[in-house]
Amino acid sequence: MANYTITRHTENIHTYGCTNFSTMQIEDQIATHNGPLDSTVVWDITADQGYSLDIEDFSFTGATQMNVPPTLPPSTSWNNLPYPILYAKMQKISSVLIRVTLHLSPDPTQIGFSMGNNFVMPSTDVSTIVNIEGCAKIAGHSMRLWFNEPGNGALSKTTMTLDTGLKNNLVVNTSDVEGGLKSHEVVGTLPPQALDKVSTSKGDYLMSYVVIATSGYRYKSIPTLGFNSKIYNVESFPQLTDNPYEKGKKDITGVRFEIYKK
Repeated sequence: MANYTITRHTENIHTYGCTNFSTMQIEDQIATHNGPLDSTVVWDITADQGYSLDIEDFSFTGATQMNVPPTLPPSTSWNNLPYPILYAKMQKISSVLIRVTLHLSPDPTQIGFSMGNNFVMPSTDVSTIVNIEGCAKIAGHSMRLWFNEPGNGALSKTTMTLDTGLKNNLVVNTSDVEGGLKSHEVVGTLPPQALDKVSTSKGDYLMSYVVIATSGYRYKSIPTLGFNSKIYNVESFPQLTDNPYEKGKKDITGVRFEIYKK
């Protein structure tokens, strides 16, 4: 299942056939900008609700992607497309919309689109198949988590470490709160998830949160971490240290929490 739809832009000056993907043209009409035979055909690829689109995930089957400078918004340019298409451009309008423009004539305003001849409508019907390959992804979502230090103040030290793949998506803000404690805020937007990604039973790894007792102190029991949302999983790994006074006894001196999104 594609999880997106493709529709065509329509204009009042054109007469359409059985679907909006076909138009009624007259013999010898020449493809010109905003003319009776328009030089461009524009389609929209729109993601279904809950999905997002990336320009890198879409291509024209059998066409050649052109080497042109990067643009904003991001786009890709193509040639070697089925007749009578000279060039094509895919442009990312938003996370849920990619605009496809098929050019039936040269366009000097576009880099690399200046060669070729304008399409002229022949006396017979022209039927062209343009195959687009691509997939939508499950849309990312915003997240905001707070981690408050244990209530024993300076007797514990905490460290927050994000997964390296999320450092462009999430940021950690640390601030002082009442009683000399610190609060770590993790905020940002998680990236979209590929539909064919194999998820583990734990979920997608996000970050680790480490709580360590100050030297000379220990915990009576393993510290715990809980969320008021059910979309996160937590695994805990206690840190045990030999008791300096009782041989064979282990003290709980810290814990590492591994945090996952289901």
